[in-house]
Amino acid sequence: MITSKKTFLSINFGCRVNSAETNQWSQTLIDQGFIPTKSKPDIILINTCSITKKGETESLGTIRHLHQLYPQAKIFATGCANLEKIKDLDNISIVKNNQKEIFLKKLESSYTPKIKDKFSHTHRFLLKVQSGCTQFCSYCIVPFKRPKLFSLSIPKAVSTVKKAIIDGYQEIIITGVNIDEYQYNLSKLIKSLLKETDIPLISFGSIPINCIDQDFINLYKIHSDRLSHFLHIPIQSGSDKILKLMHRPYTTKDILQKFRNLKLEIRNLKLEIRNLKFGTDIIVGFPTESDQDFQKTLKLCQKIGFSKIHVFKYSPRPNTLARLIFENSPKIPKEILKSRSQQIRNLV
Repeated sequence: MITSKKTFLSINFGCRVNSAETNQWSQTLIDQGFIPTKSKPDIILINTCSITKKGETESLGTIRHLHQLYPQAKIFATGCANLEKIKDLDNISIVKNNQKEIFLKKLESSYTPKIKDKFSHTHRFLLKVQSGCTQFCSYCIVPFKRPKLFSLSIPKAVSTVKKAIIDGYQEIIITGVNIDEYQYNLSKLIKSLLKETDIPLISFGSIPINCIDQDFINLYKIHSDRLSHFLHIPIQSGSDKILKLMHRPYTTKDILQKFRNLKLEIRNLKLEIRNLKFGTDIIVGFPTESDQDFQKTLKLCQKIGFSKIHVFKYSPRPNTLARLIFENSPKIPKEILKSRSQQIRNLV
C-alpha cells in the first residue's frame, strides 16, 4: 500500500509533447498518493530527448547525476535518448516509448494542476492530441524513436478540455510530435473546441506549414479573440535545394504563399490581430549548405518577419539518411556555423 508520505520528482527534456506526457505520468503518481518534491524523492521520472546530440548528452548526464545524488530513489527513464547507455546503473527502470504510449493512452491526455508543472501556475494546459511521426525528414531521429502514430479523437479532446476548465485552466496549448499526421484534422479539432467548450484561449506548440489551410484561416476570421496571436511555424530552411535534401514536404514558394495568405486575409478583414506574430525553427549548416543557400534562408526570414526564431546547428543523428549520405562529406567549419546562427538570431 502506497502511503501519502512517498514523494517523486519529475524531470523533462525536449518538446512540449514530452512535457505533456511527463505531466500525465506525474498525475498517475499523485493519484496513488505520491507528493511532488524537489529534494530527496522516492521516485524520479525522467523524460529524455535526442533531437540533437547535445539534448541526448544532457538527458543521460542528468540521469547519472540524479542516480549518484539520490542512490535510494527508484528512477524511471523514458523518451527518445539512447537509454541503453545507462542500463548499467542499478535501481533504474527503462520505459520504452511504445510502453509509455500504451500506458498514457488511457488518460486521454488529462492531468490536474496538482502536478505543479511550469505551466500550471499560469493556468495553461498542454493538450497532447498527436504522437509519432512517419515523415522521415533526412536529419531527424524522431521517426526512429516514435514510429507509432496516435491521435486523440475530437470527442475525447473536447471532454479533456472541459475537465481542464473545471480544474481552473484558462488556456490550452495544442501539441503533437507531427500535427500534419493528426488523423482527425487540426482545423476540425479547433472548430469543435471553440464550439463545444468555453476555453478562453487556444494556443499551439508548433504548427506544420501544411496545416495552415483555408479552414484554419477562416477560424481566425471568426474567433480571433480566442485564438493565440502567436504561431510557431517551423520552416527549417529558405533554400529549395536544402529543403529537398531534408525531405521537407514543401518549397519556398509554398512557405511564402502560406504566410501571405495568413497576413493578407486577416488584414483585409481589419480584425484586431494587428499584433499577429510568427516564430519558426531554422537549421543552419545542413550538409552542402552553401553561402548562397544560407543567404536565401536569411532573406526569406527577413521577408516573413519572424518575431522569434529557434536556431539549431545541424546535428548528425544515428541512422538518419542525412548522416548516412553525407558521412564523408566536408564538414562546414564551426566559425561559419557560429556566424550563420548569429545572423539569423540578429533578425529578431
